[in-house]
Amino acid sequence: TYVTEEVHAEALVRNLQGFQNFLDVAAAQFAEQVNFSGVARDCQVAYATVRDYYSILEDTLLGFFLRPYVKSVRKRMSQQPRFYFFDNGVTRALLGSVRGSPSPLERGRLFEQWFVQEVVRLNDYARNELKLYFWRTSHGAEVDLLIERGGKVMFAIECKHKATVGPADLSGLRALREVMPAVNCFVVAPLKHRQQLGFATALHPLEMLNILAEVA
Repeated sequence: TYVTEEVHAEALVRNLQGFQNFLDVAAAQFAEQVNFSGVARDCQVAYATVRDYYSILEDTLLGFFLRPYVKSVRKRMSQQPRFYFFDNGVTRALLGSVRGSPSPLERGRLFEQWFVQEVVRLNDYARNELKLYFWRTSHGAEVDLLIERGGKVMFAIECKHKATVGPADLSGLRALREVMPAVNCFVVAPLKHRQQLGFATALHPLEMLNILAEVA
């Protein structure tokens, strides 16, 4: 209701049905890389219109992009970003699944979105001027969150919604370490106790947020 009324009241779009179709597709793809051409095709609207719709979600603070990490700023801006909504409840409402239990896959994506939301908010509140990215290779290895400051990547963080974490969960971080051997690697998961997994530390997300809050 908030999304519809916010957009309608501000007369931000002329084609409300097209925007509703876009919301359905955008919600289904939350926390994933955005294929703007694919979204335009699914919504049956123009490519430029999809870009405008995502800008509306950003301008109304309903969501935000996370850009891929590459050394070239030009290449970074040209590659497909991930999109996150500002609230998991709103995301599930857009999906029409508020009353049902999320599937294991959806639960994992919601967990990732929640953690990224909290890091973004913490960074804004503390004015730490951290730059946030995700990392992905052409071969599909990926890390959910890279945190950079002063041109240096300080932390690499993988999100896993599972009670136990093992070496098999470190494939993305392991690939990253091949090109960034000095980066501090973490896995955030709903664990009862911190675990040391070789080069990576697995810990509860609140503990990770406390570490980030101490970044001066």
